[in-house]
Amino acid sequence: MSSIVEISISADEFALGRALQAAPEVQIELERVVPVGMSRFPFFWARGGDICRFEAAARAEPAINALTRIDTLTDNTLFHAQWNDESTNLVHGVEEANATIVEANGTVNDWTFHLRFPAQEGMSSFQTFCQHEGVPIEVERVYSMQERAVHDSAGVTPAQRETLITAYEGGYFERPRGITREELADELGISPQAVGGRLRRGYANLIAGLLRPMDG
Repeated sequence: MSSIVEISISADEFALGRALQAAPEVQIELERVVPVGMSRFPFFWARGGDICRFEAAARAEPAINALTRIDTLTDNTLFHAQWNDESTNLVHGVEEANATIVEANGTVNDWTFHLRFPAQEGMSSFQTFCQHEGVPIEVERVYSMQERAVHDSAGVTPAQRETLITAYEGGYFERPRGITREELADELGISPQAVGGRLRRGYANLIAGLLRPMDG
């Protein structure tokens, strides 16, 4: 049975994460569904902060052969990257396990990947690969395609749903707030910047999926 595994990894283990050191306020989100193999995840969005400084740092990464700006929408810039064989062991592990990256986003501190495995054996081989290669991943949760389909019907990813619910239950939306963004980050095990990104994208997806009038 196909399963999805949410993992987190230090930004230093990923080329785009290292590039964010030059522009810490920038946040990255890979286009989904993200292909691996020869094309690997060619498209990603960058938002906030100094995009030019990030772009220059990303171009200097050995794993990236070429980087092209495709489009800019308000504060979101779409890039196309051409990768080479020096890309991170994490990517090689995904390829070896025949997995698919269905969602990924990151900040200067950490990255979150949602990986779909066609069978349990692939998930096990991926974890074994990471242990052997010294890739320090943290498995956050495992969930089914059915769970994701339910969440996607409202346009909210599992990570966004978890963050929104935790924030709501902690009193984040009350005045005064019952929990700060930093406390939410500690509880969720991610950075405050990642919390802000999940909340912002969650708001947008909820509005688009549930509140926006149907066409016609």
